[in-house]
Amino acid sequence: MSPLSPQVLGGATIVASPALWSSLVDGTMPLDIALTRYLIAVGICWAVISVVVELAFPAPGSVKPVPVAVENAPDVEPVDPAQDQ
Repeated sequence: MSPLSPQVLGGATIVASPALWSSLVDGTMPLDIALTRYLIAVGICWAVISVVVELAFPAPGSVKPVPVAVENAPDVEPVDPAQDQ
């Protein structure tokens, strides 16, 4: 996932919104400190969202299906192909 994707930038905006509000609306925080907090929030959101996306939606082909051994299953009787004819 790109650090400039809308999900990352939106999440960082939500996380850093108190600092941005204090800087842009209230004027009680310098703008450089609010932007520094926003950039730190971008890095943290990028890392967290990347991990969640990788765990929840793995790349196709990266997860191998586990083969099921029907012969060892206690509840299933083996089928003889000669009996079907």
